[in-house]
Amino acid sequence: MSVQKSEETARSGSGNESSRKLLSLLFSFTEENHTQSVNDLATYLGAPVSTVYRYVGLLREFGILEEAERGRYQVSMRAVGLARAARAAAGGVAAIARPYLDQLARETGETALIVKRIGHSVVAVDIAESHQAVRLRFERGALMSLHQGAAARLLLATMPPAQRQAYYRAVRGTTGEIAGLPDEAELRAVAEQGWAESFGQVEEGIWGCSAAIFDGGEMVAALAVAGPLYRLFDTRRQDIITAVRRVADEINQDLAGRLRGTS
Repeated sequence: MSVQKSEETARSGSGNESSRKLLSLLFSFTEENHTQSVNDLATYLGAPVSTVYRYVGLLREFGILEEAERGRYQVSMRAVGLARAARAAAGGVAAIARPYLDQLARETGETALIVKRIGHSVVAVDIAESHQAVRLRFERGALMSLHQGAAARLLLATMPPAQRQAYYRAVRGTTGEIAGLPDEAELRAVAEQGWAESFGQVEEGIWGCSAAIFDGGEMVAALAVAGPLYRLFDTRRQDIITAVRRVADEINQDLAGRLRGTS
């Protein structure tokens, strides 16, 4: 009995690891890195070429990858359905927030984002880029840390305590320690005030601020602005914080109006 259980556990662990690598391979395709060879993917995964050929074959079988040119592959148009599903899941927040994002990027001169939590990560579901020559670039849908950055801290602060502790355990299990983890008192203060700012948490020299977006009385996303600290002196940062909080309030009012209109 114990030998059988051990074998089942081993098979399960091996299957989970294989699934993670398959998904990591798929997510390695980005707008900037849209066509890759098997050798590229093997290097990215740190896996044997034979294993990557097997993953690529499976993704081609399901029509998710297709051959772009001899020996190189790209994501097929079938993935557009996944993108549409993601946009539909973002729902009213993404649709209502879009014009506000554009307005905020113009007003502040910096990149504006709508950020949501997905499990133990956060993602930017919509972005309005700055028109400055030097600006931050974010990728829609890319997984980011749940405890680094103003938007992430705000989403972390409003998580149910049990879920937050589960996140801490998961990260500690991977890295041992969590660098720069905020304490509970800081998170309570962030949750109570409904906004946050960060200095160099995501990357050195970058400042950001965020404010909470609510739908049906529940925080569902964070509105954020981020930019290089060298051009964001004290009074400018205060102006941006004021703008972010004001625009978040306007989005919240629109969402509340939509909810009343459907009730």
